[in-house]
Amino acid sequence: MYTAGSSYNPAQLLRDDSVKASTGTLDKKLAHVADKEYEKFSIEEMAAVVELVRPDPAVSERVWDSSAIAESIRQFAKLYKHGDGYIYVDRGRELDANRRETAGILTGGEIRAVPTDKPVIYLLRTKEGRGRNAAWWPQVRFPDGRYAFAFAI
Repeated sequence: MYTAGSSYNPAQLLRDDSVKASTGTLDKKLAHVADKEYEKFSIEEMAAVVELVRPDPAVSERVWDSSAIAESIRQFAKLYKHGDGYIYVDRGRELDANRRETAGILTGGEIRAVPTDKPVIYLLRTKEGRGRNAAWWPQVRFPDGRYAFAFAI
């Protein structure tokens, strides 16, 4: 279940060679967004970004599900008649430790850097190193309100 005003992220990402293609695709999609800045993206673009994420199933808490998150973004947009949302970008992050899937990955003031009136995806690009490829680690935040999206997976 995904609820109003809450944030969700994968516990960890795959960082093997299988993520090179999706990381490259996201690099291209986000090339025009400066570090520590956000831009408006269509709801469909946002859902596509979420679907490109490759969580590590070995450490998953089964809260983050890329398909369910993407569909929740689409459903929110339909219910509240939003055609777009925001994507915040930060590159070169030293993210290694596993996270709780509802605790967040943000460490600075990023959460306050983006308006909260629409869905937000905070995308942090991890650094390569120690046998790991770079990857985009998302945190999705749903706007405040009185709603929830439930899925049976």
